[in-house]
This record gives sequence, structure tokens and C-alpha cells, in this order.
Amino acid sequence: MSKKDKAISVALNETKVNGQTVTEVLIGKQVIGQVTQIEERFEAEMASANKPFARTKSFDESLQEILSAYHLHKG
Repeated sequence: MSKKDKAISVALNETKVNGQTVTEVLIGKQVIGQVTQIEERFEAEMASANKPFARTKSFDESLQEILSAYHLHKG
């Protein structure tokens, strides 16, 4: 038997850090990462690592990188 897919609610919260807009990625009430725009690129950062692990061309790609890394290492 296969498992049913479970819907997961992902929320985005924009905040200002040092005058720069940062988008926090939340699952439930837990912050799992953040996306920061640096010039024309976007940096994805996991909340647990505190350093960027991916640089992408679009916001959506960075968001996908964070969600993929979260689900890969979650268990």
C-alpha cells in the first residue's frame, strides 16, 4: 500500500533585516528558512545552518530549494 499525500501549509513572511527585505519560509509556526535578494540573484538559507546554501535566478527556485532541503533532511 502506498501512503496518501499529505497537504502541508507553507507561509511566507516578509521582514526587514538591516534595511534589506528577507522572506521567511514557515511550515506551521516553525521558520525553516529564508530567501534574500542580493542584486539580481536570490539566496536560500536554512534556519538551522545560518548561511546561504543555494543561489538562484528566481525567488521560486530559492523557495523550492528550501522546501526540498527541509523534506530531505527532516526524516
